[in-house]
Amino acid sequence: MLFVVDRPRLLRRIAIVREDRSPLRQGVNAGFLRLAAKDGELTVSGEKASATFPATVYEPGVLFLRPTLFRRLVRTYAGEKFFTFQMTKDGLLFGDVRIPFEGSDMVYYPNPDDAPDQWPPPPPAAENIPERVEPTLFPMGDKE
Repeated sequence: MLFVVDRPRLLRRIAIVREDRSPLRQGVNAGFLRLAAKDGELTVSGEKASATFPATVYEPGVLFLRPTLFRRLVRTYAGEKFFTFQMTKDGLLFGDVRIPFEGSDMVYYPNPDDAPDQWPPPPPAAENIPERVEPTLFPMGDKE
């Protein structure tokens, strides 16, 4: 995944879709932010809202990460007009910062078509599993 995006536009979109506004929802309690780069567009999605805008996409992909750390990192580059994001086997490269996969709560899908809409994905629907009948010492039915 490799894309270049307009910094002010990215920050505005993250402010709209993020779900970590209260201190209780920040950090590890925040829902994952979904960044999907595909076909010249970047889609930023939260739990309830998403925003799509133009970006220069060199390699498509989908990245799930916690928004609190990501927003703090993006704000440190106040003088930059554009950001370049690149996913490598080691983690996320963002400017001169490398965020490794270990201990960073990131999930990466190189093929956007394989990525779920949210992370963690919803559990599968329950199957029709018959109820387990507990064995009893004496039959409880009216069978005589």
